[in-house]
Amino acid sequence: MDPQPCFISLIDHNNKPLLIHVVQNETCKIDAVLKYNTFSNMALDYFESDLYEWTSANQNNKDIKDLFHLEGVTVYGKLVRQTRLKIVIGFSVLVSCNDEEIAQVFNEVSRLFIKCKVNPFVNNETELMEQLQARFEEKYADNVKTQKPQ
Repeated sequence: MDPQPCFISLIDHNNKPLLIHVVQNETCKIDAVLKYNTFSNMALDYFESDLYEWTSANQNNKDIKDLFHLEGVTVYGKLVRQTRLKIVIGFSVLVSCNDEEIAQVFNEVSRLFIKCKVNPFVNNETELMEQLQARFEEKYADNVKTQKPQ
């Protein structure tokens, strides 16, 4: 069984959050939504740092980085170099997950993004985010709320 992420963030090449999807059961609390939004913003500092190239959470998949651990959440990030898309995913420290499981979650998020992006019926960014939101809700059935950044 795949580990359940606390949140998934997609950030575009201009460092603009496309979607911050909160998937944990506690998301009805606004504090959790704001916390994950802040974690997504903090992750941008790590992507811009020169140290980002040097750190890796996993020797088998060097694109996934262990960015930080804060308030019971371990935050990982992946930079898709071709598009400069940044994927940020946080997992509860209470959930034990190995490197392969983390890589599997990142691969699934990447696949969902690509499927929605190449959908010929998606005409603009708003429709893309609606498609992604629906796919994330379908994939992570335990979720309660998805937040679009302002």
